[in-house]
Amino acid sequence: MRHKLRGPRSAWPDTLIPSRSFFNATLARRRISTQFPPHKIIGNIYYVGTVSLASFLVVTPQGNILINSEYERNVPVIQKSVEQLGFKFSDVKILLGSHAHADHMEGDALVKQLTGAQVMAMAEDVPLLEQMKPAGKAHPIDKVLHDGDQVTLGGSTLVGHLTPGHTPGDTTWTMRAQEGGKTYDVLIIGSLGVNPGLKLVNNPTNPQIVGEFTRAFQVSRSLPCDVPLGSHPGMYNMKEKYAKLQAGGPNPFIDPAGCKAEFDIDEAMFHAVLQQQQAALSSAAPAANAPANAPASGATSSAAPAAPSAEGGQKGDLVAQGKARFKAYQCFDCHGDNGEGTPDAPDLTHSRLTADQISKFLQKPKLRSALHGARSV
Repeated sequence: MRHKLRGPRSAWPDTLIPSRSFFNATLARRRISTQFPPHKIIGNIYYVGTVSLASFLVVTPQGNILINSEYERNVPVIQKSVEQLGFKFSDVKILLGSHAHADHMEGDALVKQLTGAQVMAMAEDVPLLEQMKPAGKAHPIDKVLHDGDQVTLGGSTLVGHLTPGHTPGDTTWTMRAQEGGKTYDVLIIGSLGVNPGLKLVNNPTNPQIVGEFTRAFQVSRSLPCDVPLGSHPGMYNMKEKYAKLQAGGPNPFIDPAGCKAEFDIDEAMFHAVLQQQQAALSSAAPAANAPANAPASGATSSAAPAAPSAEGGQKGDLVAQGKARFKAYQCFDCHGDNGEGTPDAPDLTHSRLTADQISKFLQKPKLRSALHGARSV
């Protein structure tokens, strides 16, 4: 028999009052697996993902290309979206991914089992993918790709651009789409985000991570972009654009300014986190271990030039936008309850962070104190 709590909330035992982080995490998990209305984006590109995880279907006369299988439990949701659009899931011939995190590529084995699709992945992400084994399934990799490789099917060609940092083989996909007699450059961003807890300074497993992120920003900004898309819908304001699409008028997904806006936000967050970690290392180092005015060990060996202070002006606005959007799609929960994949497919590139630690990162108003909650653990 269930008992109802009576009396004012203030009188309830603390252990029975769910925390804000509990509600945030519950909402995030719901968004991860809840279908978003499938829709045409532009040309032969369609959205078949969930509220917070993006999957795209490229339709061709010779079969279709699926980008991002998401978590394995989401594969039926993707299949439902594909079929609601009038296509057959079995017509998926090629499966690609944004980067080797479970929320984007854990479902590869199941998609292959259901469709027979050829699974292709960037070489640098293969070691991580091979560790991704939901329910013990081996991760299929039929073709290893390299920076600049083209994937062509039925007259549509996608080009894979290596944009490392978020993962070693993070991939940004580009292709062209036609609409209204015009051709548009489509850019599907893998991820340029620095998740809370990711170690930029003195990273023992990837000492070159700062250089990788720097390269990723340079490559991304060099690519032509009329239609920005991304591995998370929040990266290109899908919800708002979908609402405009339903209202009629010009295609809202044609948004060249949105490309630069995404890069600006991610790069501002990157520099903010890098500066915080460099400062923390400098303040923690004993004075006896380094000459006066000497840089902290490891803080500048592969570091990009520090960005100007983001505590005010445009940089501060960008960091604020980044944190607000990060909170909106709850990406901290995109990698499982502990920030590290699922029990069957741990994502070894993420640190274990609690929801409370993330909440601190999101709630502090000043840059320095805001980033304090994002320290590595």
